[in-house]
Amino acid sequence: MNAKVAKQGGSKLWLIIFALLSVIGLACWVLQLTKGLQLTNLDNNNCWGLYIIGFMLFTGIAAGSLIFSSSAYLFKGMAEYKPFTRIAAFVGAIGSVVAAGLFIIVDIGNPERVWNIILSANIESPMFWDTVILAAYVVIGIVFTRQLIMAEQGEKEEKALYGISLVAFIAGLFVTVTSFAFSMQVARPLWNNPVEPLSFLAAALVAALALLIILFAILNKSGYIEISNEKLSKLGKLAGAFLAVELMVVFGEAAIGLYAGAGDEYKILNWLVLGKGAPLFWIELIAIATGVVLLLNKGTLVAGAGVGILAIFMIKYTLLQAQLLNPLLSYPGPEGYVSGQGIYLPSIIEIGLAVGIIALGCLLVMIGLNKLDLGANTNQSLDKHRLGARSEQA
Repeated sequence: MNAKVAKQGGSKLWLIIFALLSVIGLACWVLQLTKGLQLTNLDNNNCWGLYIIGFMLFTGIAAGSLIFSSSAYLFKGMAEYKPFTRIAAFVGAIGSVVAAGLFIIVDIGNPERVWNIILSANIESPMFWDTVILAAYVVIGIVFTRQLIMAEQGEKEEKALYGISLVAFIAGLFVTVTSFAFSMQVARPLWNNPVEPLSFLAAALVAALALLIILFAILNKSGYIEISNEKLSKLGKLAGAFLAVELMVVFGEAAIGLYAGAGDEYKILNWLVLGKGAPLFWIELIAIATGVVLLLNKGTLVAGAGVGILAIFMIKYTLLQAQLLNPLLSYPGPEGYVSGQGIYLPSIIEIGLAVGIIALGCLLVMIGLNKLDLGANTNQSLDKHRLGARSEQA
């Protein structure tokens, strides 16, 4: 009884902490709205920073969560994770999508103009496609979570989930659309790369699986769910495999771009790998390699998941800054990529606002876990899965 009271007290404490951090983030946003984007370390060339990185990261988590949840009902090899899909779908549909959407809103100097995305929609714009995908994640995620809850409560047969699972899986794959806002910019050679959609998909799966590993480990320790180390280890191996794909992409882009020894992409990558951006690049590379090793080791799963999220953050960070800090400028004479600029580091206001948005997402997830009881009957579901597997074998 005392242990239960202690856990409830700890939960309330985290609710208070996340609420306070959300208020601090709101205060930072009010300052930004009243004083302008001059409070950030963004400028005319480096117009995308921490907020857009946050958008990419949490859009990826939303997509990856849908792919994970739907895979349990589409592929036999993932069926053992059915009891945990309600949590994953809710994290993707609510916490992650809300965070991603808010990162876009705070990035806009005049957020009241966000309606222009709809009122003056340009259906040929990748930005519009991104908006549609994010809105679809909210709708699909909520419907999918509700269907999963109904199935757990016996109000719906499990076989009836195949259709919504297929829709959720396909929607998750469409996270590649986010990459189009970058890869279709022909004047930016580092972004104008056909490998970017694959990179965005792999990054989404790494970020989502890593976050779920951390969350499942916490909920397992608190007694909210029961998940074996073997299941967590399997998720770790999947995340490690996709992170290894990112390692190959990053290394391949750097090696191929530098090999030429000249050209536009060479100038940018030289700045990133050997110039002023080198510290960030090598942090990224070390984080990716370390994350792969830790995720493949059962004893270091949670640490590996944390490093994996850091690695994805750094991939997005360097993707933006290497190109934006080496812009194509037209001067008298031939056009060229101007290099040699310093690195971008977010301001205190940007950091405070980003932390507030993440805290709000965590707050919503905690409220959902408490109110919806998404971990209910986990042990019973596990027993049903085992019995079903034995029946198939018989």
